[in-house]
Amino acid sequence: MPWIWQSSAWPNFWYDAQEVASDLASASQAIGEITGMQAGLSASEREELQLRRIVQEALGSFGIEGVTLDRTQLEVSVVASLLHRERNAFDRRSDAIATLLLRARDHHDPVSAETLCEWHRLLFFRMEVDDPGRWRQSDIEIVRSAVAGTHEVLFKAPPPERLNQEMSRLLAWMATEHVMPVSIKAAIAHLWFETIHPFADGNGRIGRALIDNVFAQQNALPFSLSRQIEMEKRAYYEALQAGRHEDGDRIDATAFVTWFLQCLCRAAQVARQEAQFLLARNAFFIRHSAAMSQRQEAVMRKIFEAGPKRVAEGISARSYARISGASGPTATRDLNALVAIGVLSRSEAGGRSTAYTIRL
Repeated sequence: MPWIWQSSAWPNFWYDAQEVASDLASASQAIGEITGMQAGLSASEREELQLRRIVQEALGSFGIEGVTLDRTQLEVSVVASLLHRERNAFDRRSDAIATLLLRARDHHDPVSAETLCEWHRLLFFRMEVDDPGRWRQSDIEIVRSAVAGTHEVLFKAPPPERLNQEMSRLLAWMATEHVMPVSIKAAIAHLWFETIHPFADGNGRIGRALIDNVFAQQNALPFSLSRQIEMEKRAYYEALQAGRHEDGDRIDATAFVTWFLQCLCRAAQVARQEAQFLLARNAFFIRHSAAMSQRQEAVMRKIFEAGPKRVAEGISARSYARISGASGPTATRDLNALVAIGVLSRSEAGGRSTAYTIRL
């Protein structure tokens, strides 16, 4: 069976503009709304969202491949990289990963073969991997396990001797001014790159960094897409397969473009909720910090750090004591004081199981 890159239609990617029009409008509106919402935040709030977004992107992109990163180390590395954008000396792999993600979002850094190979070296900093920082030197197949001891070949990438030619065509296309919307350009660039699969390992993570780079040519994507893709990993892989459909003298990418635009909308919805939560959190502490003791404020900040779901759960004397290290009676007194100043409201139940709702 010939693979799509062996077809005479390769690499003439096409999409049905009419079919994707509604999803494109929704995605463009969603991205614009998030960008506008973030523009209205304070400088410190925007910095916090940028930090969160980059960390989420790293955790999500690696999570898609089944790799777990240390969130705390990553946060430290992102902050350091934001302060020293041009640094090339790294102590930890998390430093290199943070630098890769920031460089991918740098619209002053045009994508070239050298750029992608540098990203690959950063991705596998201090790791053993075949062909680091260069196109792969061997064939590669994408397989799916079937019955015990067998597998199904889903896709075979172009051979090593074609990679220079294939990547040159993709990079030339990316460097060309297009009338197509940036969201669709990002989708096709990602699909095209994943079809070539130019590296021995890390193609998914480099390909998702490429999405960020395409958006950065106009405006950086204001939220993490990889986090959403991780939640929809199976659908993502299915969409990539469906987007390589030969249709006469062209390759119909409509299925992948449609899924990509819809995924952007879902990611934007999560980002909107996060931005709203950030605003509510900051307003909460502006109202109440002066009236709370140091211990009370520390507990409340710890709860808010865990996110909106944790805040919605509220707090009990037992959880307050666990977070603060205070005794049970002290925890109860602190909680009653927080009720008195309007920080919390008490449930009807009494005793040690009494739940307290945080009043936003």
